[in-house]
Amino acid sequence: MRSFVKFGLTCAVTGWSGSGVLRVLALAFATGLVAGAASAGPVDTKAARDALFTGKGRSVTIFAPDFLDEDVLKAVKAYAGKFDYYAAFAVSQGDPVDTGSAVGLSNFHSVQAARDAALAACNARRTTGAACIVIAVTTPKRYTPQPVELSAEASGAFRKQYRKLDPPKAFAASPMTGAWAIERGDGGRALAGCNARAAAKGARDCAIVIFDK
Repeated sequence: MRSFVKFGLTCAVTGWSGSGVLRVLALAFATGLVAGAASAGPVDTKAARDALFTGKGRSVTIFAPDFLDEDVLKAVKAYAGKFDYYAAFAVSQGDPVDTGSAVGLSNFHSVQAARDAALAACNARRTTGAACIVIAVTTPKRYTPQPVELSAEASGAFRKQYRKLDPPKAFAASPMTGAWAIERGDGGRALAGCNARAAAKGARDCAIVIFDK
């Protein structure tokens, strides 16, 4: 039997910085506003294999506000198409461009977690204008909600790394940050590794999402 550990945390960011953003995200998660892969109990490899997307192809959904013209929305769609799922892009109406409030975040474990994180980051940064709204989300191609969802990076790790390990083994994921970890054992080491990565972004919210005895 082999013992193997892998950690992941990849969030592509436009205009996200500062401890204030982390405090807003932490509050959103604590009050149940951020949903993600850790919201349901763990599934086994067979269920995860059936639920997770292959990572081939992305789909961008645009939510067209009145204050953005067609050319801008086309540019947003092209830009969002380069981001790994799950990603979301938020802006504030009337907020000057030079305030840097527009935010794009990617590689979360669900579209809702990406949306809520982008909104929290955008609202934490804006200095003027109305509350931020989400204008685009990036999902897997032909996306439909699944019992377990992971980012493109984590989904790839499940296929290439987790499935090769002998049980018992566990896959832990952080809804708030997109961090994840794989380890053999009862899940304790996977949780510890995932939380260590998530802590770099101000969270310790990891949960076991895939487990095989």
